[in-house]
Amino acid sequence: MICNNKYLYKIELVTAADVLEFVRIATKCGYPVTLVNGNRRLNAKSILGVSMARAAWDEMYVETDFNCYFEFEKFIR
Repeated sequence: MICNNKYLYKIELVTAADVLEFVRIATKCGYPVTLVNGNRRLNAKSILGVSMARAAWDEMYVETDFNCYFEFEKFIR
């Protein structure tokens, strides 16, 4: 989905292994990758940040300037 000229996909990270794999993929991206929930935003390349978001947020969206569907396809719901 495109919103405000950015790609936005709802994701689900079920396990700690999902968090590690998601961050590993995000880190390989040569562009900013952000996790979004309402007004809250954090760097998706941070293991600590993504882990905390997984525990505290009821919904999570990955936001990028470029289409990242295939990179994060496993987590997109």
